[in-house]
Amino acid sequence: MIATIFAILAINFYIGQNSDSYIFQNINDLPETEVVLVLGAKVYDQGVMSGMFQDRVETAFDLYQNGKAKKILISGDHGKKDYDEVNTAKDYLLKKGVESENIFLDHAGFDTYDSLYRAKEIFEISSVTISTQNFHLPRAVYIGKRLGIETYGFSADRNLYANIGYNKVREIFSKVKAFLNVNFHTKPKFLGEKIPISGDGKNSWDIQDDYEILEDENQNDDIIFKDSLGELQKENNIPVSKDENENLLLDNEDIKDDPNDRETTEEKNVLLDVPFSSQAPYGNWDDPRKQDGCEEVAAIMAMAWVDGKKLDSKYVDSEIDKISTYEVEAIGTFHDASAFDVSEVIFRGYFKYDNIEVRYDVDKEDIKKELLRGNLILVPTHGQLLYNPNYTSPGPVTHYLVVMGYDFSTSEFITNDPGTRNGEKYRYDEDILENALLDYPTGFHKKIEKIRIAMIVVKK
Repeated sequence: MIATIFAILAINFYIGQNSDSYIFQNINDLPETEVVLVLGAKVYDQGVMSGMFQDRVETAFDLYQNGKAKKILISGDHGKKDYDEVNTAKDYLLKKGVESENIFLDHAGFDTYDSLYRAKEIFEISSVTISTQNFHLPRAVYIGKRLGIETYGFSADRNLYANIGYNKVREIFSKVKAFLNVNFHTKPKFLGEKIPISGDGKNSWDIQDDYEILEDENQNDDIIFKDSLGELQKENNIPVSKDENENLLLDNEDIKDDPNDRETTEEKNVLLDVPFSSQAPYGNWDDPRKQDGCEEVAAIMAMAWVDGKKLDSKYVDSEIDKISTYEVEAIGTFHDASAFDVSEVIFRGYFKYDNIEVRYDVDKEDIKKELLRGNLILVPTHGQLLYNPNYTSPGPVTHYLVVMGYDFSTSEFITNDPGTRNGEKYRYDEDILENALLDYPTGFHKKIEKIRIAMIVVKK
């Protein structure tokens, strides 16, 4: 037993030592290779990639855009008609504007060893950069180098991931398996005809009849935005949610304060009856629609309050998926949404509800005033500044709260926080919440370039 444990630890140490100097975190330090290899990971229905997989694909796209690789090879599990990692990633990259001839698909990349073995034997790759998470990189780089490929690894860690502890423990034994596969020259489950990486990537696609249509539809993100949103506009009267149209909304400085309309500041506690749900009703945090579902669930809770309805897990889970699909059609993403897009796309577009208002440059007193008027407030925040101990550390950067009450005796806002199952009527000190208020841009975890505070006022 002791000898076995020693052997496992020795193999892990050996693989780490032989891989570390070939793994990079800074794109400027990374050598150029002929291809970036995306190792597959879980996908869900409706073509939704898990958080890990999406980050691998996004990282590969960045490397391609920055000239670090001329081609992209997606290697994953496509062993069943109803489960397809590779085409899910391919379609995503086409929408990002990657030329179809530069996207290659390996439908039989059932594990890391098979993916790299086939990369060399089927696709005739001589140099590769592997896009995957840090815990996975040492094994992947080790396999590639031992198979005779000039191999580098680049970190695809962009977020926190569910079950990361399990993956790290599993990786200990996966390294032992990789060591045995390499040294015993194991053959992969499938080989096949050669598809040189120097050729046309479409030769590796399993469905080629549609690629020209896909190319035409997805050459430019702006075209996708205008075409899809244009159709939704006709049906639902959704205004275009581009930055230049944000002047359709009024900043606080444009809202005239009528002295005769001012509310009393009498200290009376307020608590609206708002049903609660977390953004992962069944605890399925690995699904990116749930992982980034705070905007959607905040709106679901608000509409349940408007309609006087209760919420159950089945309904919320289904609604998150439907709203996410609607957002992708309207604005190209379901991950993060600005206050403007939450109001225009989710409330006015999906729910067909107009009795809302977005206000900018607000503070805690503005929130209190609207609560005293009987209105519900949704606020975008920098989630890590909320210091909620129930979050997985360090917490989300982008996060929505439903503010439904205020306690004058304790100076606390009462919220429904969808980021935790313990979020019902969760209390935040007024100064902590105010300090965390921050609107953020629509897109996949985009960098916040402009500091702006916003709130969405929902009225019955």
